[in-house]
Formats: sequence, C-alpha cells, structure tokens
Amino acid sequence: MSNESLGTVTDTVPTGALRNLRVIDLTRVWAGPLGTRALADFGAEIIKVSDPRIPLSRVGKVNDKLNRNKLNIALRLDKPEGRDVFLDLVSIADVVIENFRPRVMRNLDLTYDRLLDVNPNLLMCSMPGFGLDGPYSEYPAFGSTAEAMAGINSMIGYDPQRPLQTGLSYADPVSGLNLVNTILAFARRRALTGKGNFIDLALADSPLGTLGEFFVANSRNGYIQKPQGNRHSHYSPHGAFRCKGNDQWIAISITNDSQWSRFKHLVNDPRLNPACYANVSSRKNNENTINEIIEEWSLNKDATQLMELLQQEGIPSGKVSNNLEVLYDVHLNARDYFSYLTPKDEKEEKYDGQAIPGNQRKREEWFPMKNLGEDSYTILLKYLGYSKPKYLSLIENEIIS
Repeated sequence: MSNESLGTVTDTVPTGALRNLRVIDLTRVWAGPLGTRALADFGAEIIKVSDPRIPLSRVGKVNDKLNRNKLNIALRLDKPEGRDVFLDLVSIADVVIENFRPRVMRNLDLTYDRLLDVNPNLLMCSMPGFGLDGPYSEYPAFGSTAEAMAGINSMIGYDPQRPLQTGLSYADPVSGLNLVNTILAFARRRALTGKGNFIDLALADSPLGTLGEFFVANSRNGYIQKPQGNRHSHYSPHGAFRCKGNDQWIAISITNDSQWSRFKHLVNDPRLNPACYANVSSRKNNENTINEIIEEWSLNKDATQLMELLQQEGIPSGKVSNNLEVLYDVHLNARDYFSYLTPKDEKEEKYDGQAIPGNQRKREEWFPMKNLGEDSYTILLKYLGYSKPKYLSLIENEIIS
C-alpha cells in the first residue's frame, strides 16, 4: 500500500490556552460542532469521530465552517472492533462530547459509566435534545424546534396568530456557547480536584436561560409577551426603515428623549415637532405615524452613510447587511475578524473568525476541515501505538477508513 494510503504521522501540538486539552468529538449538525470548534480555536486538540459510511458534505460549506482545526478519524462505533478503538481513544482523552439521542450511547454500550472503566477522570458532556430523562428525552430535536418549545417563537413576528422562527435556530448557537463555558468550568474543577464529571446539557434547556424576565413577569401578574415585529416595549421609534436601493434598510433605536431630540433635528420634518412627542409614551401611542415619516426621510438615503450620520450624533443605528456585505465590512476587516483557509485542491476561502477574545491558537496554525478519515493513520499509530498490520486489518474489515 502506498504511503498516501497509509497516511503520515504528523505533529499536531498547537498553541493556545487549551493546548493541553484533548477532546473526542462525536457531535453533529450545529450546536455541538460549534462548541467544539471554539475549543479548537483556543488550541484544544479535537478528534472528530465520523462514520466512514457518511461523507462529510461540503455543500454550502457548513461542515467546513464548523469543523476547522479538528482532526478526523472515520470509525464504525457499531462494530465491536470499532468500539474497542473508541475506548482506546477515550483512555487518552480528557473530554468526550456527544449529541445523540440518549438511547444511542446506551445501545453502543458507551455510557459514561462504561467510559470510566478506561478513564476514571474523564469529563463527558451529552447534548441530547431534551436531556437524558423525562417524558421528552427520546424526542429528536433541532435548534428550530427547541426554540419553539422554549416559547421564543411565540414572541416573534408581526401577527399574534402566526408566530415566526428566528431563522437561525437560536437554540443551537446558545447551546454551543453553553458547552464551551461548561467544559471550561468542569475542566478547571478537575484540575483542582482530580475528579471527572458527567454533564447533561440539553439543547432545549439553553434558550430557556435567556428568557428569565418573561418567566418572572408571568409569575408575578400573568403577563404574556406578544409579537411586536421590530418594535420595542419601552423604546420608540424602534425598527427597520427602508433606504435607497434594492432591499436596503437601516435599524434605528431611540432609547431616550435626548436621542429623540437630536434625531428629530436631523430628520427636520415639522410633523415630528409636536411637544407631546417629547416623551416615549406619546411616541408609542403614535408609532405608526412616526414610523411612516421616518421612512419617507430614509428612503432616499444610502444606508451606510445614514448609519454613520446617526452614529456621529450618538443615535444607535446599524445598516441591515446581507452576508456578502458583512464579508467586506470595513470595521470587521480592520479588526482582522475573518479567517482564511485553503481546503486541499481548492482556492483560499474566507470564514468567520473567533469572536471570543483570548489566548487563541495562532492563526497561522489554523487549518481547514479534514477529509473523512484523513487522520485515522496518525491517531491509531502515533496516539494509540497500533501496528501497521493492525491498522491495515481495520481498514480491510471496514472498521476505519
């Protein structure tokens, strides 16, 4: 077999605050991969375990975005030989993270109790849709359905009879960031106590943590938040207004009467001068009229230039950007937010960077998503000490690829 087929043993020790943390990543879709990507960006060694029967799709570049800076081993966990390889991996790991339905790890006999047999100090985080117990525990879940069950969709939209989804599966990114915080906290605890832990981090629980004020309000007086479109309960005017050009908009939020006074002066329309508009309650009562006047004014103005004009006056505002406009945003590029990666046999591509500041892996050490099983040879021979004949036998028996 050629060296290309066998792979190459390489040194993968990165820089970054988490460079001594090794994580076995069984997660899929968005929430889990987003969280493990953040750990990888800070130097953690992430070993992504993929099913060799399922190609890593590059359509839309979603997998590329979420799986940078991760090694990849293609391994059949449903085969006894593959399960043994996985247990060997766990024995040298610090953390295992998975987001299957609860029955999957039980059926594979890879529960936390079993993993402790090979690694007594292991941290394990399970991220099922609804947790490991309770009547919903075996329900499948995605961020879009989890945000609905959390009640978020009931507060979004323009018509109380037709709630809207966020469009970004809000539960997923919140859960991914919660994963980062959770792993860091328990890793610190283990460093101090020497003890591992099992963490049940339900996808559907994460968005609930952002809704506390609504629970309190309801428990106090029965208040239920209704959809408000782009409006705000306490601020006015507050919304998105059309600007010059096709589908160009600006978001404006007047949060106090002083801002209103400066804004009114800029618009310079006598219809906004009534003394009663000086207070927010009156503006709320006349919101439709005020919004129409503002949009008449903004409709012939460039959104970016208008944002800059308003910001110079201390008025919160922002151009509503599409994805392409964000990529070329002057501010983000000046801050070196974006990362540039070159997948094998492809051109350089521009990706989102890491918004969490700190001791990250050096940017020159970032690498694109690995192909399915690209690091199987390295991991088995270098990390686990397997022989080449054993490696070839696992390939022949379709346990790895």
